[in-house]
Amino acid sequence: MIGTIYNTYGDIQIEATRTSPESLDLQKLLKDMVDAQMEFVVMEVSSHALELDRVYGIRFSVGVFTNLSEEHLDFHKTMDNYLNAKAKLFSMSDFAIINGDDIYAPRLKKMINTKVATFGLDNDVNLTATDIRINADYVEFKMYINKMLETIHVNIPGRFTVYNSLAAIGVCSLFNCQIDAILLALNNVKVPGRSEIVDIQKTFTVMIDYAHNPSSLEAILTATKKHAKSRVICVFGCGGNRDKLKRPVMGEIAGRLADFTVITTDNPRDEDPKLIMNDIEEGIKKTRGLYKIIENRKEAIKFAMRIAWKNDIIVIAGKGHETYQILKNNKKIAFDERKIVKQLAESMEDKNI
Repeated sequence: MIGTIYNTYGDIQIEATRTSPESLDLQKLLKDMVDAQMEFVVMEVSSHALELDRVYGIRFSVGVFTNLSEEHLDFHKTMDNYLNAKAKLFSMSDFAIINGDDIYAPRLKKMINTKVATFGLDNDVNLTATDIRINADYVEFKMYINKMLETIHVNIPGRFTVYNSLAAIGVCSLFNCQIDAILLALNNVKVPGRSEIVDIQKTFTVMIDYAHNPSSLEAILTATKKHAKSRVICVFGCGGNRDKLKRPVMGEIAGRLADFTVITTDNPRDEDPKLIMNDIEEGIKKTRGLYKIIENRKEAIKFAMRIAWKNDIIVIAGKGHETYQILKNNKKIAFDERKIVKQLAESMEDKNI
């Protein structure tokens, strides 16, 4: 597997520095996988990698389109350019599996010449789900696989999990994977930093999620809001030296969906953190949402945990699996939110903070 969190094959796990490696690094990694007698690789192909030809010369058996949302416009400039970059994947693929519910799906299908299968929940598609149940800890749904009605259980809450599961089932079906193996794999899947609950033994819940763009933040807050027994508190910031247009949009989303928002830093890089937070604040001001600005991300998390009531859910969004924070001049400092949350929880018991 090659992706955002890590690259792995056999017993080897390598930290990923970017979603899709540079071309030379990628070819070396694929060669190492071949030498280790790996037969298949699942790769997350970023739009940057496609636009910058990092995956040039690679032929994909299957290309999957999950969605297209407002992101990376600092690089692509327009949504049309972003779509064109994504479409390049399917000129390199023997088969395409496309989210038929995405607003860009009709345009994408006209842009590619390969065979296409679709998945989704709302439109006329090849793969769909019924009897969907979304709970605090999992999703469950039914679908026909090889004319058999199967029940699928995935321990990642949210409607988006159903979409991701349908895409995975579509790919596995093309390779004639056994149904029992598919169901077992989905039942056991765990993704670091994606709807990840931190075990702190408190009356409130802390969830860490990688949501760092408008669509993913809206998805995680919507999913959390549906099953929350009390308030949803959102802690998030936006990365520096990245698309500025999404900041007020994300502020508006948090103000509309969360009961309380703590605006803070993410990876500020070379930008002034205060200016980034001001951009977010412009969006949240358009709502009636309650919020507080705390620049230091650890202090922001601490504040959210201090104000949490019984059955509240704190969503710490943006960094997910990352164990660092990127500051000015590309300086990296250790910042593992799981460890930080656990330390703060222990301090609450010891010092009653």
